[in-house]
This record gives sequence, structure tokens and C-alpha cells, in this order.
Amino acid sequence: MGKRHLLSLAVTFLFCFPGFGLCEGADADRPNGADPPARVDARGTCATIAAILTVYPPLEVRRSDGPVRDSRTFAEHPGCRVLVSGPTALIAGEVDPADAVRVFFAGTGWEEDIRLAADGPGTTSFVFRKNGIFCQLRGGANSWIEDGKTFTSETYELEAGCVPPSN
Repeated sequence: MGKRHLLSLAVTFLFCFPGFGLCEGADADRPNGADPPARVDARGTCATIAAILTVYPPLEVRRSDGPVRDSRTFAEHPGCRVLVSGPTALIAGEVDPADAVRVFFAGTGWEEDIRLAADGPGTTSFVFRKNGIFCQLRGGANSWIEDGKTFTSETYELEAGCVPPSN
């Protein structure tokens, strides 16, 4: 390798390698001070979750990138979210939307972390992992018993969040 080629590599390293030289600094990975966008693999998972949930016409499905709170550590990590809401009465008799997502994960090689799973009257919470991607979903339509009568919330709400593998 010639000296000139070696010198050009050294200059590139000193000035352009992330975390060193002129590229060094807190904002090197945060353009305009914003959190870095979620990696494509986590976004793809959020897109799949959103696609599963859009088959329920009464539900409004919104996707976004942003911080996702890790249910294990309660720390926030850059990721993607899917927020779903709609009238509970219009999805009665159908497969529960959260169950549809859970079946998808289980049937496509995702591993459920049952230590972080919980089910309550009309609600659920679960976590799946695959290839380092961490996805959690929680929500449903709260149900309760009052004076011997069963009541269910008028609004069905789900929140899913996925974070890419940590580096």
C-alpha cells in the first residue's frame, strides 16, 4: 500500500469516522438534535402489526417513530409505535385484534417472554423477540363487574412498540 493511499485512509479516519475527529460529538448520531430513526427491521415489524390491525375497519391505526418505553427496564429507546383505538361494540364477535397480533408473532418464529405477559379482564400485555428486535403490545377493552353486571369499556385501545437490536 502506497504512502499516499495510507495517508488518505488516515485523513478519512481522523475527520469522518463517527465518534472521532470532526465527526465527534453528542449530535453526530442525532441530526438536528432529534432521536435517530428506528432501524428498518423494527419499522418493518411495526408496519406488519399495523397491517394486521387495519383489517378491523372500525379501528383507527396510527404508526410513528419515536421513543418506546421498555417494559423490562422502563428506559426509553428509539423505536416505532402502533397506536390503535376504536369502538369496542363494532369488533364484538371478531377475533380480538391483540390475539391476531399474538398469533402472528407465535406463528412466525418470534419467542414470547412469558415473564412479561399478563392478561386481565378484556386486556392483555405481551412481549416477543426475534433477531434482537423487541416488541411489546398492551391494551384491549377493560371489563369489570359492578353489582353483578359485567361492563366493558366503550373504546378498544392497543399500543404496540418495537425497538431494534441494541448495538
